Amino acid sequence: MKNIKKVMIGILCLFMMVSLFGCKSNKMAEMKGDVTSSATKSEKMESGDMKEMSSVDKDKKPEGMKMNMMKSTLSVSEGEGYPVTITDIMGNKVTLTEEPKNVAVTSGTFLNLAYNCGGKSICTANIDSSAKVPDPSVMELPQIGAVYNLDVEKLLEQTPELVICQFGLQNGVIPALKQSEIPVLAFSMRTYKDVIDHVKVMGRIYNQEEKTEKIIKKMENDKNAILEKIPDEKKKVVIIYIDSKSTSVKLPNSIAGNVCDLLGFENIAAGEIPEGMGGESTPFSLEYIIEKDPDVILVTSMLGNEKDAEKIITERMGEDPIYKNLRAVKEGNIVYLPQSHFLYNAGTDFVTGMEYVAKSIYPELFK
Repeated sequence: MKNIKKVMIGILCLFMMVSLFGCKSNKMAEMKGDVTSSATKSEKMESGDMKEMSSVDKDKKPEGMKMNMMKSTLSVSEGEGYPVTITDIMGNKVTLTEEPKNVAVTSGTFLNLAYNCGGKSICTANIDSSAKVPDPSVMELPQIGAVYNLDVEKLLEQTPELVICQFGLQNGVIPALKQSEIPVLAFSMRTYKDVIDHVKVMGRIYNQEEKTEKIIKKMENDKNAILEKIPDEKKKVVIIYIDSKSTSVKLPNSIAGNVCDLLGFENIAAGEIPEGMGGESTPFSLEYIIEKDPDVILVTSMLGNEKDAEKIITERMGEDPIYKNLRAVKEGNIVYLPQSHFLYNAGTDFVTGMEYVAKSIYPELFK
């Protein structure tokens, strides 16, 4: 009888432990679900290859799109030539003892930059036949899959000595490349300083330091020539970003935001909380814009072109009496920014974007 009681007590204890463990497991699953949901909100594609997503199911997140927010500073060892050690924004260190012959550049943003800096690539992500390329030979390169979902096997078939990928968008390929002992660098450009830093690094990678020094000198001279013409007055601007479904406002860490900072304009969204960690946009608030009363409204978009952006703005806000009474609207101070320089990072042509904004706001000074 005592033995039966012992067995019954043992079974009861076991049942309670299983139940308790199951509750904890369910709770952890719920917590994990919350974390995943929060992370999804902060997922951002880098500016360089946004159009590649146009035909993709937006609810299906490409592998590796989740942003690693622990970003380091891009740096390169001092001196000239080789050996050279480069540390990317994820903290990956790559030492090149000689000029690499087989460099794989896997995103359009950095493919353009590499070719403009005198370099080349042994392959490319899939390119549309109508895409603007830095050199006609790029269209003949082996294509290794969509920019947001690279085929690692195809990439490895090209036997790269070094891979340059796009931070955030292509983080998913990095572990596989490291496992295959392929040196990999993750790059990311948003600001003017980012461009200068990446041009310097490209010069060291491709042994084109003389060429890249000239590029940087020209960019600096062109930037200073623009700034000399800008009056001391501090124009207030708001940068509205639109896509087919939503409207938001760009922060200073965006391409357009950085351009405005360089030109000495006041971005009324400065200091606002971003959408997601490291995000470059904040929720749109017409009431806030009215309160700040900007001198100029700048519009960036992820639509077909600037005409489409103007149409969407007109449809969404054009009939709103509050919007129509904004001083910038009544005075016609709305500037639609070209995607070539403000959706995608223009790299070595970054200053052209600065000039576009400056000319739009001060046309009389840039005849």
